Amino acid sequence: MKRQILAILAIVAVITALLTVSALSNEVGYKVTPCDAIDISIENSTVTDFLNATNMTTVQVYNFKGYKGENTWMVQWYSSNRLLDVYVNVATGDIIGIEEKTGLSPISTPTPETKTWHSVITFTGREDETTSSFTIKGDVWRVKWSVGSCSEHPVFSVFVYPMGELVRDVIFWGGSKETYSGTQYIYRGGGDYYFKIDAANLYSWKLEVEDYY
Repeated sequence: MKRQILAILAIVAVITALLTVSALSNEVGYKVTPCDAIDISIENSTVTDFLNATNMTTVQVYNFKGYKGENTWMVQWYSSNRLLDVYVNVATGDIIGIEEKTGLSPISTPTPETKTWHSVITFTGREDETTSSFTIKGDVWRVKWSVGSCSEHPVFSVFVYPMGELVRDVIFWGGSKETYSGTQYIYRGGGDYYFKIDAANLYSWKLEVEDYY
C-alpha cells in the first residue's frame, strides 16, 4: 500500500496545478478542495481495498453537482479495466457515494460483430480556443492529444464540457519537454461535448477525438 500511496502522491503532484484552477472556478462556499477530496477518498476502506486489488494507473477529480441532491467532487480512480467513482461532499468532506465498474477495456482486436473505434473530429491550434461541439455515440471515447512547446514554461490545459452541464477536467500537460503526447479515455458518452483549451508558449497542439461503438 505504501508504494501505491507514493504513486498516488506523485500523480497528485502532477495534477495539482490543474486541480487548483478547477477549485477556483467552483461556486463560492466550497470548503473541500480537489486535493482534499483525494485525501479523503484514500482514507476510505472501500477505496483502499480497490487500490490494493487493481493496478490503479490514473486519478482525476471532477466537479459533479447533483449526486443524490448534493454538491460533490467526484474522485475517479481507474485502471485499464476497472473504474471507481468516489463522491465527496464539497462542504463537509463526507463520502456520500461510491460506484465501481469493471470490464471497461475495449477489445483490442475486434471482430465485425464487436465495437470499433471511429474518428469523430480533430482540433489543432497553438493558442487558447473554445472548439465547436461534437457528438459521442458510445459509452466510451478517447482523446489523443499532443503538444509541441517552444519554451521552458509551456501551458496546456484542456477542459471538456458536456453541453448544458458543469466542467469536467480531462487533460493537463505542463513541463519543459519539446514535445509531449498521450491518450485520455473518458468513460461517459452518449451526448454532445466541446473543449476549452488554455495554451501558451506552444508552437502547436492537437486533439483527436475517437468514439467507441
